[in-house]
Amino acid sequence: MITLEDNKKYYISKEIENDNVTYVYLTNLEDVTDFCIRKKDGSKENLIGLENEEEVKKALDLYKESFN
Repeated sequence: MITLEDNKKYYISKEIENDNVTYVYLTNLEDVTDFCIRKKDGSKENLIGLENEEEVKKALDLYKESFN
């Protein structure tokens, strides 16, 4: 479980590594429709935001592909 900058607790629902980047998919424990994506920084210890819309699309595509 992780507490994000909004002070809400999120469950790590999935982690996917691609091209040396680990995407972390998070779901709010109190509202499962509240879903977000972060990635691990270079140290693999902190979560940071995605850089742009293209990276968000890539992360969502990876998530979708993980269920095939």
